[in-house]
Formats: sequence, C-alpha cells, structure tokens
Amino acid sequence: MNTNNSVMALATTFADRGDWTVEQQFVLQMGSSYLLAHGIGTPLQRDAVTTVEVPADGEYNLLVRTKNWTKHWSDGPTPGIFQVLVDGVADAATFGTDKVDWYWQRGGKIALKKGKHTLALHDLTGFDGRCDAVVLTTSDEMPGDSLDEYRALRARLLGPETPVDKGEFDFVVVGGGISGICAALAAARLGCKVALVQDRYVLGGNNSSEVRVGLGGQINVDPYPSLGYLLNEIGPDRIGNARGAHHYQDDKKLKVVLAEKNITLFLGYTVTEVEKMGDTIRSVVAVEATEQNRIKLSGKLFSDCTGDAYLAAMAGAECRMGREARAEFGESLAPVEADGFTMGVSIEWYCEDWNTPCTFPDSLDWGLRLDEYTVEPVHRANWYWEVGMRDDQVADAEKIRDYGMYVAYSTFSYCKNRYSKKEDWTCTHLVWVSHVSGKRESRRVVGDYILREQDLTRPIRHEDETCTTTWRIDQHYPMEKNSQQYPGAEWLSEGVLTPIDFYALPYRCFYSKDVRNMFMAGRNISVTHIALGSTRVMRTCGMIGEVVGMAASVCMKRNALPRDIYTTYFADLQELMRKGTGRTDVPYTQFYHQVDRTGHQAEDR
Repeated sequence: MNTNNSVMALATTFADRGDWTVEQQFVLQMGSSYLLAHGIGTPLQRDAVTTVEVPADGEYNLLVRTKNWTKHWSDGPTPGIFQVLVDGVADAATFGTDKVDWYWQRGGKIALKKGKHTLALHDLTGFDGRCDAVVLTTSDEMPGDSLDEYRALRARLLGPETPVDKGEFDFVVVGGGISGICAALAAARLGCKVALVQDRYVLGGNNSSEVRVGLGGQINVDPYPSLGYLLNEIGPDRIGNARGAHHYQDDKKLKVVLAEKNITLFLGYTVTEVEKMGDTIRSVVAVEATEQNRIKLSGKLFSDCTGDAYLAAMAGAECRMGREARAEFGESLAPVEADGFTMGVSIEWYCEDWNTPCTFPDSLDWGLRLDEYTVEPVHRANWYWEVGMRDDQVADAEKIRDYGMYVAYSTFSYCKNRYSKKEDWTCTHLVWVSHVSGKRESRRVVGDYILREQDLTRPIRHEDETCTTTWRIDQHYPMEKNSQQYPGAEWLSEGVLTPIDFYALPYRCFYSKDVRNMFMAGRNISVTHIALGSTRVMRTCGMIGEVVGMAASVCMKRNALPRDIYTTYFADLQELMRKGTGRTDVPYTQFYHQVDRTGHQAEDR
C-alpha cells in the first residue's frame, strides 16, 4: 500500500466525532488514540463523520482497525459493534466482531471516483465498540496486525510525523494527576519555567471527573506542617467515590494551574519518546490525542508523575512491578516468593432510581456469568470493585479496563433482567460507567533508597525526611468468596490494614538512581509493594509532588541535579519545606477521609 492507491483516516481526526469518545489511555500499548462508542448500553445518536480524498478511480477495499473487546471472557456475540458508511451507504460488514487484539478487519469492495468521499462510523449498541483507523485501498494487500507493522503503514500513508519544537523548560512534569499538579505548582511558584504534560483533557488523575476517586490521607503534619496547603487550592471540598462529575471540581484544578504564569500546560498529550544524552533526559516527544500532532519539549529537569512510570521506563531507569520476596527486604507482609501480583484497578460506576421505568439490554449471551449467589446488587461501585490484580498493569492495561466495564454492565444487566428482585430495579437507570482506569499500582521507579515495610512499622527515621505518610499499610487482595467463584478473574477485593505511626518519607525515594535529572512523584516512587500500601493515597502523593517541585527549584538555583540535594543542598530544601508553597488564605477544605476506612465495604450511598 502507498499513497498512490490508498488513503488512511485516523478515527480521532474525523472532522465531526459525533457522540464518540476519544480514548487515549493505551497509546503506548496499541500505537494510537482511538474512538470509543461509550454509550453505556444506549446506541450513540450522532455518527463520527469525515471526508477523505481517494487518489484515483477504482474498486476500493474497506479496512478497519478495531477489536472484539469481550472475547477475552466470552465466545458469544460481542456487543461492541459498529458499521462504516461510505458516502452514506453502510458497508455490509459489522465491525469489531473477530479478534481480541487490535486487528485489521476487511469490509467490502466499493467503486469510487477520484476525489472526495465521506466516511462515517455508526455505532450499533453503545457498548464500547472501537475504531482506530479506516483505510480505503485498491491494493489486495492485508496489513499486518503487529504494532511495528501498524506504525510502518501509518508512516507510508500519512507521511513523516515531525514534532513541533515547543522550546526549553527548567522543569518538565509528565503527568497531571494530583502529584503532577502539585509538583508543577510548587516549582512554578519558586521561579521555575515549567511544562506540565497531561495525557487527558482534564487534570486530577484519579481525582478527576473521569475516574471519580476521592482524596485520602492527612496533610499539614510534622515535621513539615506547612506541606499540603496546595491541596486546599486544588482538592474537592467533599468526600466520595463514584459521584456526579461536579463533585470532583475539575475546573478548580484547572483554574489554579492556569493562574500560574510560569506553567505552560499541555493537555491531551501522551509522551511517547525520550531523547537522552548519556544518563540524563534531554527532551521528550508527545502526541496529542485528537489530531495526533507531535511536539517536542526540552528540559533541564524532569519528573515522572505518570503513576505507571512511563517516562522512567522509556528513559531506561530501573523499575519494579509486583511483590518482592520476603527475604529481599525482610518484610513480614511480603510473600515467600516474588511474583507479579499488584493491587488492581477500579472502574467506578453508579445508577440512580428515577420516576421513569427503563430497560437495559440483557447480557446473557456475552456477559459475565452471574446468579443470585454471585451478583452484587448495588447502586454504586466502591473501592472494592477491583480488577486486574493478576494481570500486567502496563501490557494488559486495556484488557484490565475492559474487564471492569464488562463486570459493571453484566451486573446491572442481571439486576434489570434476571434478578429475583428485578421489580425493584424497574426505574433504575445506569447513569455513569467510567472508561478511565482508577489505578492503584503498576511500576515503581528505583531511587537511591527503597522504602520498606519496617521503615513504616518500627519506625526507622532518616536524615532526609520530608513529607509524612499517614495512611496505614493498606494492601488489597481478591475477596476469598469472589476468588472461589471467579478463579483468576476476580472482580471484588478486600483490604488488609497494618497500623503505622505517621512517617516522614526519605527524599531519596523521589529521584531515579539511574537517570540523573529525573524525579518521580506519586504512586511510582521508590518503595516496595508493601510500603506502597501506605504512600499511594492522593493527599500523600500531592505532598510528594510539592517536595519534588521544591527540590527542582533548588536544583535550578544551585545548578545541581536531584541527588545533589541529598548530598549537598538538603538544608535548602528543608528551608522551603518549612514554608510550603500552598496558600493559607483560602478555605481549609481537606478535613474528610483522613483515616483509612478500607475495612468498611459498603455502597456508601
């Protein structure tokens, strides 16, 4: 295939995306952002439409890059299906019906004249059919399905993707969750020129309206009680998981970031490449989710606030994922043998009782096998709806997210159609299902110190102590009953809590031992799997980000690197931590969910 006989249209670049949703969580796994028919069981009303120009008269083969997302768990007819219309006429094929991994599905042959023609994606079910790209070609060649083959085809048909240079920054923060926001704000307020790169179009990560997880942990704790005031500026003033979008106050976060003249914000950009010079990062390349244009950002310092340590992995930093063996660090809570087990992902959802009856498609042919004993007839998925503990949190990210949606749809469908008390659900409407993963754990970057269980439980103090973790060691495991019912495919968890004293985290956990100019903040800092059970909650992650932003400012002032703060300039960082960077003239709102309630499994209505 080449530009003389073929034309490619990326779905996210369609001129009118209609009611389809741009999905960019899995760019690094499958090579692109794509369009998702996230109608929550109701077919999308408006098609995605665009115009393409074919190079010559001819008989064109229609090829669509898609996948059958339910085939991991069901051989029944998938609900994630759609049609492609060319010049208003639907092709005979139904797309999304075959392979479980991304593949090219062949449609029919269409006689087209040279010139412009319309393409449209028409959803059939509202159950998350997905389309990455459409190709019209007179060639009978069938593209390969591998990621390398896909990238090569894009290069041939769309041409080179030269990134636009956006200049040099003092500090490039990759990831715009709570830790990334706080790192960017702290550094900017201390005089650094900051680039904040966020792969979503909203800030906040797990605390955004896309994921809807409430903040947890305490701020303003000794030895540096001024740390954490930033959370009053950006954090919601109310508790709760899986609530209405307004609950998470996305605009509040965005307003504070945009008010900082030293921050340049790049929303919707996923970092895909790293350029290094020796053992330092020189620049990163990021791709935007809709038009898929690329930009280049150079910097003196970088921080991986992605949660999944994507920047660190691309830069060649040592990372860990899974559980360490008990003997490695002498942790009593660790398993005897190391393994790949992690805490899982929550796909939040909720339904509401209205005054109007409604129906919902029965998932009997394709959904999770449920009965009166195994169903969880709740109106809201709380933290313990958790999937993917036995999967690879990076390589299997899309599968894990999809399983969370699969369980949600199957549960609601059962309650509406087959439950013995289904009459109680007559007027119950499925209002919201997240399509963005609420992650707890994946890769952790190795720093000069790896925090361990006994650091928290004895406790062991360090000379480079910074912000304080207050959450108990909160480890999640598959719920025993659910594990017996769905071995290897659990979707309910239970929390096991180990008490700790409040513990000041060592600064050496916040920078890479391998990449000399890279910090990390959030759940990917240098800790063991067990210690992560305490440090991963978002208020703690925010304070870690604040400390990292302060450290970046010291590096710029002293012409130093992150490790130099520990060896030479820690007194400078201590002075900043005593002052903090958050405002104290705004309402103090962060009173809620300071204590871990993991042991409480309830709908929390």
